Amino acid sequence: MKLSIKIVSIAIASTFLMTSCGDIKSKTEDHGHEHNSDGSHKEEGLVEQEEFTVNGGSEKKVKADAINEQSNTATIVVKANKALEYKFKIDQYEKLEYEWKSDAPLHYDFHGDPEDKQSYPQGYFESYAIGNSDHAKGKITIPYQGAHGWYWKNESGKDISITLSTKGKYNIVGLIQ
Repeated sequence: MKLSIKIVSIAIASTFLMTSCGDIKSKTEDHGHEHNSDGSHKEEGLVEQEEFTVNGGSEKKVKADAINEQSNTATIVVKANKALEYKFKIDQYEKLEYEWKSDAPLHYDFHGDPEDKQSYPQGYFESYAIGNSDHAKGKITIPYQGAHGWYWKNESGKDISITLSTKGKYNIVGLIQ
């Protein structure tokens, strides 16, 4: 009896953690951002978000076949009443350490989109952490190959700066627009 309760609990928790955007399209507050009818990310509010630097210089892209562990720090500005996404391309089972701090609270959704779209329901993504804060820190083992990163929404009337520090094996995609 106890074993079947644990199995049901694990199944419920797994269903909760592996959320498809298609399942919650109308509830944007549940996962932080909206999607188009085809499941792709709605780009509303992501225009003119080009202000960021990585390690004090311009964004660097690394060849996919030459990824070594790296540490990077990016400064990202989320304009007043706007939103943006900042992503990394990461292989399955790689580990990512991260910490971000901002000068005011933001709504955030740390999530991943699988590269192999045919193996998942249309519009699928998985949220790892959702909330409102001025900082977050953690480590994650990436569950599948794809684009992983943060959606931040600034609901204030002033620009907010974020400092994002990461360590792991990844390609920097940067701002998604």
